[in-house]
Amino acid sequence: MIMNENNGNLKQHRLKHDEKKAFILAELNQKGSVRVSELSEQLGLSSVSIRNMLMSLEKEYLLQRTWGGAIKPIGTAKEMSYQTRETKYLREKAAIAQTAYDYIEEGNTIYIDSGTTTFELVKLLRNKPKQNILIATNAFDHATELIGTPDLRIIFAGGEIRHDSRATSGYITTDTIRKMIFDKVFIGIEHISYEHGITTPNIQEADLKQTILNSAKQCFVLADYSKFWDDSLIQVNVPQKLYQVITDWHITKEEIRRFNAKGIHCIVAPDLSEE
Repeated sequence: MIMNENNGNLKQHRLKHDEKKAFILAELNQKGSVRVSELSEQLGLSSVSIRNMLMSLEKEYLLQRTWGGAIKPIGTAKEMSYQTRETKYLREKAAIAQTAYDYIEEGNTIYIDSGTTTFELVKLLRNKPKQNILIATNAFDHATELIGTPDLRIIFAGGEIRHDSRATSGYITTDTIRKMIFDKVFIGIEHISYEHGITTPNIQEADLKQTILNSAKQCFVLADYSKFWDDSLIQVNVPQKLYQVITDWHITKEEIRRFNAKGIHCIVAPDLSEE
């Protein structure tokens, strides 16, 4: 986790590459814009290195570069392809999935939403299945991964196929889920913010997530730190106190405090590579 409580120079700290990027995003979220010269001084990096990081973050739709710096993205966030998302933040996703897995108990009825982070949870359940678990999902990859695991019962929620997410959505999917009650649900998201909660670029996806969250006794949102920046077009209309967010170690104490003030409890997954 990156701490910059006194806005001091971070040169003396040996930050990892992803921690430097997380610091840039934290500065951007707090100030609304960042300058290459200031980041270079704070992180002890060359201007070229800072610009390269800004270029990388812009490709992930997390900021928009300007002359000499960057600002928050203008307009609504774009939805990255599944193929792009499944190659990013692998260490963080694995840690989040492990923390989510620890909340699943024998005998639970659970729903696992589509997404690359939730797929990491599915792989854990395949390799280390818990007894008497029923899993419902709308994701083809998830269902395929779990086929042949005799200790698990699987329900697939059919509907209109969304090729970009390899999952179903629409009325049939939503109506199927609405008839069920789950002990726990685990959903993936595009973005989450203090102001608007969960948002997504697709209105059918928003309706589906709203239905999922309203069908459970306990709800977990699985979101790596990159999901905490910008808003998408459609707000998922559920009370923020209804769910908990499992995220990675890059989130700061101040951000946790602000989410708590909105009634959202954040669970921080530890970096498994350092254990």
